[in-house]
Amino acid sequence: MPRLEITEKELIVHLDKWEQFFSLIHKVRVPLGQVVSARENQGLKNLKLGWRLPGTHVPFVIAAGTFISKGVRQFVYRRHGHQTVVIDLKGNEWGRLIIGVNHASRDVLRINTAIATCPK
Repeated sequence: MPRLEITEKELIVHLDKWEQFFSLIHKVRVPLGQVVSARENQGLKNLKLGWRLPGTHVPFVIAAGTFISKGVRQFVYRRHGHQTVVIDLKGNEWGRLIIGVNHASRDVLRINTAIATCPK
């Protein structure tokens, strides 16, 4: 499962070897100043992922990699059964990160607290 790390300046999504394989991405790094907000999502039902370019998608099993929806480039790593954190970005190559985690409410609180205290 992806691991979210928050430093003084960055939000980093760490991926293990298999996650890198399925998503075709090594690691995602975003300056905290480019993070707009984070919220929980109860699965992928309400999220329109769009076109997968490149990555892996097996319906109801895994969505991993780059997805483009309505001109917005999204990094997605979500497996069935995981809680989902949606992180909206501005001024970054990614418009949104959609990450499967064990404790979405905890991660959302950590991210929103970090961006609230980050100097603009």
